[in-house]
Amino acid sequence: MELNRRRFVFSVAASGAAVGQQGPPREEPVEKMTPGPKPAIALNHLGFLPDARKILVFRAPAGSQPSMFTARDIGSPPQPFSIASALKRVSGDFGDCLIGDFSNLKREAMYQISVDGERSVPFFIRSDVWRRTLPKAVSFHTAERCGIAVPNVHQACHLDDARRRDNGEYIDMTGGWHDAGDLRKWMTATMTNGFGLLYLARHLGKQWDQGGSGVKTLLEEARWGNRYFLKMQDTDGRVFADVAGGVNGDNSDNHWTDNVAGNNDDRYVNTAKNPAVQCMFTALQALAAQEYRSYDPSFGQQCLAAGVRCWKANPREGATCDLGWWLIAATELSRATKDPDYAAEAARLAQLLLARQQTAFAGNQRRIRGYFQVSATERLPFTDAVYSAIPAIALLMAASQLPAHPAAGGWRDAVRMYLDEYVTPLSERSAFRIIPFGVFHGSPTPESYRPLDGELTYRYFLPVRKQFWWLGTTSHLEIHAALLGMAARVFDQREYRDLGYRQMEWVMGANPFGACLMTGEGMRNVYPHSRFAGLINGGIVNGIAGNAKDEPILDTEYGYDWRTTEYWSPHNAWYLWATSQLERM
Repeated sequence: MELNRRRFVFSVAASGAAVGQQGPPREEPVEKMTPGPKPAIALNHLGFLPDARKILVFRAPAGSQPSMFTARDIGSPPQPFSIASALKRVSGDFGDCLIGDFSNLKREAMYQISVDGERSVPFFIRSDVWRRTLPKAVSFHTAERCGIAVPNVHQACHLDDARRRDNGEYIDMTGGWHDAGDLRKWMTATMTNGFGLLYLARHLGKQWDQGGSGVKTLLEEARWGNRYFLKMQDTDGRVFADVAGGVNGDNSDNHWTDNVAGNNDDRYVNTAKNPAVQCMFTALQALAAQEYRSYDPSFGQQCLAAGVRCWKANPREGATCDLGWWLIAATELSRATKDPDYAAEAARLAQLLLARQQTAFAGNQRRIRGYFQVSATERLPFTDAVYSAIPAIALLMAASQLPAHPAAGGWRDAVRMYLDEYVTPLSERSAFRIIPFGVFHGSPTPESYRPLDGELTYRYFLPVRKQFWWLGTTSHLEIHAALLGMAARVFDQREYRDLGYRQMEWVMGANPFGACLMTGEGMRNVYPHSRFAGLINGGIVNGIAGNAKDEPILDTEYGYDWRTTEYWSPHNAWYLWATSQLERM
């Protein structure tokens, strides 16, 4: 992919962002900008539920010391309505800010906030501010379909997928979804679509769409993708890694083809069988078996059989993230079959995962604990741009599925520790309340790490000098929102739901750039890196990343920067999962 060379840097003194090419990362200059006073108001562009916590963040320009804000009904009410309330100064990362809390305002209408002469984007207070976005977010997956013509997006494509990398043999791998702003079909990334769609169907049912399309829309979309996933299962039960990922990790397969098999433009299927693919595939098929049980029993049984084959063909072990997915697979298989063997394996995996939680105060500090380590042998804190909350989600799922198990209380306690003694205290370090990307021991790469306590440091954004591949944290925030929504119900803790919505609000405009990261919603949308389709309504981009100083950066200058502005499947998938969990409360 091409890289842009211009970035907007949010900082009082703008500095450089690390932009890499193939080979060792290197520092690239970025456009030096000092942000002006606008937009100084940061809040969720969608609006707020009547009973939700409602927060605005105001970054006061130098010399400005406003003490009040005004919320005004701009929907031409019979009797004009407005409230005035105080602002509270909060010191933290990203600079000092003023916070306005108008949670007591529950009257449904369209509003606008005014502070010190600036107006916010108009926003709603209404009961469907989140659900009304779901059809757009779902439609993004339809626009990403491969192997069929998608009206107003592309003609029928890639009907010649694919030839094997290892021996050149042609096998039918048509279908599925394009992964991102490109044309490749990675299994790990696109399987997230299935989880998002099917958990949305499970949690909200026909109420997911106020237009009345029912769960049929979700199940048909998920089936489109899953037919491709089923094709990727080899005769030994294990599953291939990708189609069109290139020959040697390159970008050579990222192109349109002539749809005729047997010539030089045919793309490749990568026959490697990566561990992460196996556990996610098994979990997805177990989930699908349940959601199609009434809608299409035959397809549901096909999914269950494929999941069981993969389960039996693989050792259920590995790094912490993979172990979490295996636990989700065991939990879903137990739920799908009522077989006590799956329940017993779920309990075993949960205990293994529990042992990877850092319950002591490591690194000569006593501020945080409860995070997970990378693997059984590598005790560094686990971080991941896409699946960062999977270990905690898996434990909470197991505890919910096996509530009478003697160890279930310990699994629930582990999640409470993760949320209360890791997630929450880290989120309190900025006015935006977003969860940093992760904690580290010292400074493992030559760039800035924020001191936490003792030997521990943290960054809000991915390190940019560790490797070539880094990007915005949209999925990291969304999957934590899904966890927090789940935990709010299990533990009856409203504070978890509030914090979950704060993660989603950052994505929908309550960020330093005042930019909504979903195309077709909100204001100040960046132009997406979408090389083959252009704008896709409902698509969500990689989002705000950081530079070497851990300052927020976002390409607002049409630089076509894939790291911050590219569409990617997990962002839409986790948006569906998170919204479905938060809306269940």
